[in-house]
Amino acid sequence: MATSNTWASYWTRIIPAWSVCGIAILLVCSFLVQPYGKGEPGQHHGTATVWQFVLGFYTVALHILSILFPARVCYALGHVIKEIKENAAIANDRRYASSIQTVETEKGIVPAPLFVILLPAYKEDMGTLEETLRVLASHAQARHCYHIYLAMEEKEEKAAMKAQTLIDTFRRSFYRMSFTIHPLGIPGEAQGKSSNESWAAKQACMDYPDELEKQNVIITTMDADTHLSPRYFEQVARMHFDFPETRDTTMYVPPLVFDRNLHRVPLPVRTADLMWAGAGISSLYSGSLVCIPTSVYSLPMTLIEHVGGWDTGPGAIGEDLHMYIKCFFALSGNLDVKVVWAAASQCNVASDRRGIAGYVDGLGARYKQALRHMWGTLDTGYAIRECVKMVRRHRRANHMPSDLPLSAPNANWTAFYTSSGLHKSLVPRLPITDFETAPPKPIHVWNMMVLFLRLFEAHFLPIHLSVILTTSSIFMLFTPTFLVPEFLRAALDFAGWCRLGGWLLMMGYFWRYEQYHRLCVGLRQEEMRKAGLLEDMLANDGFCFSTYLHRAGALDSALFPLGGFIFGAIPALQAVLSHIFTDRLTYVVSLKPQQLAMRSWESITP
Repeated sequence: MATSNTWASYWTRIIPAWSVCGIAILLVCSFLVQPYGKGEPGQHHGTATVWQFVLGFYTVALHILSILFPARVCYALGHVIKEIKENAAIANDRRYASSIQTVETEKGIVPAPLFVILLPAYKEDMGTLEETLRVLASHAQARHCYHIYLAMEEKEEKAAMKAQTLIDTFRRSFYRMSFTIHPLGIPGEAQGKSSNESWAAKQACMDYPDELEKQNVIITTMDADTHLSPRYFEQVARMHFDFPETRDTTMYVPPLVFDRNLHRVPLPVRTADLMWAGAGISSLYSGSLVCIPTSVYSLPMTLIEHVGGWDTGPGAIGEDLHMYIKCFFALSGNLDVKVVWAAASQCNVASDRRGIAGYVDGLGARYKQALRHMWGTLDTGYAIRECVKMVRRHRRANHMPSDLPLSAPNANWTAFYTSSGLHKSLVPRLPITDFETAPPKPIHVWNMMVLFLRLFEAHFLPIHLSVILTTSSIFMLFTPTFLVPEFLRAALDFAGWCRLGGWLLMMGYFWRYEQYHRLCVGLRQEEMRKAGLLEDMLANDGFCFSTYLHRAGALDSALFPLGGFIFGAIPALQAVLSHIFTDRLTYVVSLKPQQLAMRSWESITP
């Protein structure tokens, strides 16, 4: 059985690679074997071959998707702007304070909700961590309900000393502060954010074992350079209490904005990150039931326990999408996602070196980050395997007691819960009567179809579109038009018009993104002013007020296909072909701008 599972894992993980091989065969047969269609040698009657018909139809389908995606992004971004404005207008600390509650546990009175914030800090610059903690500490609710976990790695020298220094500096600013040291050499684990978060989350579960207490614990994971608004936690707290029937099965997701050092990075990096932000925003519109997080998200502790926590193997390198898929299928597609209308501020990957050397370093660092992102194509195979497991669970459901859950947590986590007394939470908290247990929800087929479409857009579309576009352009360049079969020529002409439409829609997205960017920067600037941090942020070059950096700034946006090709299609192709041989990628911390020394935190902390 173990051998069978290993082979199933291997063959599903290389499905994207098999698709590339299929595209290559299709192109060879269409452009080399019979490039001029059917007919005898020396004769041509303009009829496409079966291969060319398949290529034509598939090319048209890909280009239709390439138009629908930017159209959806533009629509979603308009909705995000509207919601952020409306929620910012009503947000204030007094409103949040009125929603804070307390619960009595064996340890005494504790706040509800309690925010456990995991901050992975492996080899992160001390200035970056200090700035992130200062932003969190400036929130009015930080002392009442923020428990910060600095997730350190044993591999980093003096990690404990680094963490303790930060705790000594900021301990009075938060409800609690702790740190964890993720050990080296755990069998089956891969170095990265997911395994680090998993270790810290286990510690958090041990710190909050009380059943009533952990029902109101929300775990937030973020990058070391992420700046979160107090509005983020205010909205999550409000939704936690406003929707008690779904609080145990809800993930909270904010949009991203790269608004700090956009003016310090090369043009291709800038456009690639704007497109990356757009990819995350594309599903954050009214009525969307599948909203995949990017880097920053929050989950109730009860849901994390139920699914077995974060995976730690090499396939979990894209931990945000991977955790979403894990929760999605554990709940049979009934994962409830609520959008938090408070953008998470992020830095672009950058080098502190100047001149040509810094430019090249910045491009190299962004490519490494892109390769790590695209290594997440492993999640296509993971989603297929989880889907099969889910279907099998439901088939067995009629032969199982109705009070057993339909999800099967990871064995290591199960053993952990049993030994620590947390195993009771593995049974979902479904509404029950005095005499019967409510049946589990059925598989949400529509959500599953949408999820797999999103995975196709992320893991297949960039590669297939780029390969077909490149080869068809070369073919048309060296082939007289009258020799190209009519159907194939019509399909390629239609694809060309689709590309023009897609380009125009993306220009519309960049125009809307400029409005979104200015809105987010303005709100964050006002928050920093109220917190007394604006002067330091400005000195630290902490704001980029526009995505258009000069009069010819529109050129930045017009050249977005360059960034998409360099940091999208190429690393994606490298990743899927590498998966034929290995699923492991050496984790490298992305280059981020080094922060200047700030004023002593104690000197401005009341």
